[in-house]
Amino acid sequence: METSAQAVRWWKKPAGGVPAAGPLVTLTVDGKQIEAPGGASLLSAAAAAGIYIPALCAHPDLPPSCQRGAGDSGCNLCVVEIAGTSGMRTSCSIAVEEGMTVTTRSPAIDKLRRERIAKILGTHPHVCLTCPQREGCSRTTCSFGNPVETRCCSIFSNCELRKVSDYVGIPPTTPPYKPIQLPVVKDEPFYDRDYNLCIDCRRCLVACNEVRGVDCLEVKNTDGRTWVGTIAPTLVESGCKFCSACVTVCPTGALMDRTLDVAHKKESQVPCKHTCPAGIDVPRYVQLVGLGKYSEAVAVVREKLPFPGILGRACFSPCESACRRKYLDEPISIRSLKRIAADNDTGLWRQYSKQLPPSGKKAAVIGAGPAGLTAAYYLAKKGHAVTVFDALPAAGGMARYGIPSYRVPLDVIDSEVAEVTKLGVEIRYNRRVEKVDELFLQGFEAVFIGIGAQGGDKLGLPGDTLPNVVDSPTFLRAATLGLIGTPETDIVIGKRVAVIGGGNVATDNARSSRRLGAEAVDMVYRRTREEMPARDDEIQGCEEEGVNLRFLLAPKKIELNESGSSRLKVTYARMELGEPDASGRRRPVEVAGSEFTEDVDLVIAAIGQHPKKYEGFGVQTNDKGRITVRADSMLTSRPGVYAGGDCVLGPSTLIESVAQGRIAAAAMDKQLGGNGDIEEKLLPDWDTDPHIGREEGFNKVKRFHPVFIDPARRNNWNEVELGFDAATAKAEALRCLKCNLAAKIEDMVLPPEAWLELNAENVAGIGTEAGVYQLLDADKKVLVIKGVENLREGLEAVLDKADIARFFVVEDAPFFSQRENQLVQAYMQQYGGMPPGVGADEMDDLF
Repeated sequence: METSAQAVRWWKKPAGGVPAAGPLVTLTVDGKQIEAPGGASLLSAAAAAGIYIPALCAHPDLPPSCQRGAGDSGCNLCVVEIAGTSGMRTSCSIAVEEGMTVTTRSPAIDKLRRERIAKILGTHPHVCLTCPQREGCSRTTCSFGNPVETRCCSIFSNCELRKVSDYVGIPPTTPPYKPIQLPVVKDEPFYDRDYNLCIDCRRCLVACNEVRGVDCLEVKNTDGRTWVGTIAPTLVESGCKFCSACVTVCPTGALMDRTLDVAHKKESQVPCKHTCPAGIDVPRYVQLVGLGKYSEAVAVVREKLPFPGILGRACFSPCESACRRKYLDEPISIRSLKRIAADNDTGLWRQYSKQLPPSGKKAAVIGAGPAGLTAAYYLAKKGHAVTVFDALPAAGGMARYGIPSYRVPLDVIDSEVAEVTKLGVEIRYNRRVEKVDELFLQGFEAVFIGIGAQGGDKLGLPGDTLPNVVDSPTFLRAATLGLIGTPETDIVIGKRVAVIGGGNVATDNARSSRRLGAEAVDMVYRRTREEMPARDDEIQGCEEEGVNLRFLLAPKKIELNESGSSRLKVTYARMELGEPDASGRRRPVEVAGSEFTEDVDLVIAAIGQHPKKYEGFGVQTNDKGRITVRADSMLTSRPGVYAGGDCVLGPSTLIESVAQGRIAAAAMDKQLGGNGDIEEKLLPDWDTDPHIGREEGFNKVKRFHPVFIDPARRNNWNEVELGFDAATAKAEALRCLKCNLAAKIEDMVLPPEAWLELNAENVAGIGTEAGVYQLLDADKKVLVIKGVENLREGLEAVLDKADIARFFVVEDAPFFSQRENQLVQAYMQQYGGMPPGVGADEMDDLF
């Protein structure tokens, strides 16, 4: 007996008087005894037990639209026969009862379903469904001369209506489709809408108006044909909140989201989460900030990293670049929302934060930067004794010594480092590790290298080793340590500073130079502002603080100034942009005869960084001096030694370093005898409310920007960005489109495929005709599409691959190469790429 524990998912919302689930009842469906929660629909109970009943107006996450006035009371495809009851009943509207006996297939049922599918297709383009050349066809040209408006749409290969029609069977009496030229809209945000493809199932209507509560759709009638459209001429005017529920549940191509990547649907549905290197559940914490629940928001962030305050200020926020709201107006200010949450955290996350008992194992971390501290944090939570070694007098790595304190205050760093040491992590400062062997001799069983990229790239021109010509890491580190103008560094600011470079690091150097007393600071960049890699807010900060941005200019040589009042002379050449280089930006080309000389006191090279070489580590590095690792574990070429952060990536970002620290911690825990699971659930009882409601003007609210202090007051190291106040943070967070809701919508139960388990017995029953076979993995995902002269022999040849290819499907095809090509094209159309293995060579590689 099977228990349909998932059956209740069809009725999870108590909308429209849907009965609540009760105790389990036992019933028989097609001779199979199953159990289901009392009050669940017969349709859902059958689906959960693996018994397919076709339905187009029902959906796992919606109350049946046939009970909401769908055309002719719904699709009526889900009809069944119930013992002791006359006639046929729609299974979506019948609640299961104890002892019920149900039949889902009979000649009468099949006949009625075919009649219903014929009626549905009569108002939908369907000529391709019965075409003998339908597979692999582009639908752009037709060898039979069928008009474009009668052909199927671009999602033919994965169209739910097509699959249901194939399962039910399309009767020859199906009336031809008669176009009536309903609206086709492709010039509005996100969605392409072709109402000619609407079958009036009303799933979208129920999803929008009832489940989401946005209420921007209505039933329309044109020349006797009913369809669902917006209540106003445009989506924006209709009050659409662009939650994508309507598109996700549509069984045809009537509603399509052009912003989604079909090959990476899950990732592109919630891109903010999936572009975060650490995998933070961005929508959750943004929405919590919108509710004023700051501590809960921090709990969500801390599920993936220990530094919300630092990253709330200094993350380069790839999530914002990916935010889907940009297709409407501007992305959400995600980083600033993380900051206000961190600044107002009460420590609620500690309630669910756990640390395992001591394991008796010891791990060492070299470098107290973001990667090293992250690894230490999670290793300590797994019960291991962790010691961190750092050559400098305080923790933070590049967060402290590479990012000026006007961006990330030192007290924020100290506070979050303290959370690491509270777990028992010992940090030994001013302790440079020269050889890894000495750590193993001290009893450490695993070592993580997180030394960063502390070396600055030289300018590569005459004079770049002169006194007062320094690299960026050296300058910023000296500034943090208060060593500018002291004998320990011999770095003197003077009156005029030239910073060479156009990235965020260059802006840090330029703005720091102003705070250290330089009267004039030039930031020299060889391209134009359009090509400048620095963030817009950093460039604006430079301008507000009096930094001279000088474009299309490059240094050629630096000399000591023997006679002038300044220490150095820089010879510059003017540049112009030529053809694009490997980066895609136009290459700067020197203008002949454009050289000139200027006096400066200090030159800072901010053009790149590299890890310093430590031969004593005994690990392999690449030609750029970066440590090579396995991406899945951060394990180096040396057993027991792991690495991450800038020493692996080169100059990168804090969040990328944190992400690598997490990966390494999981792998090191496993090596030390743990299970390698560092995942935490620090806010287990909150999720996005699917009823988002109607909100006038929601889709017209522009992005809010954080507050900055007056530029006139930026002559010190006080934090420049003040962030949001509570009201602004709430308003900004409430701009979130809640894309995570669409990603949670269940896939519709589709007709069963004719697959068989790949074994000798099943293969022996296959004919010897020419045809095409498909191999599938355990999840029924296609691995191989292969045309062969003899199907049985072709499958016998791959029986030894049954540990990977678990199932197969076959079809006869005299012209098997042509048929293989058609099926591959259909696969590519659906998934955006080739199957993992196609053809003998590729299959050998796959296995």
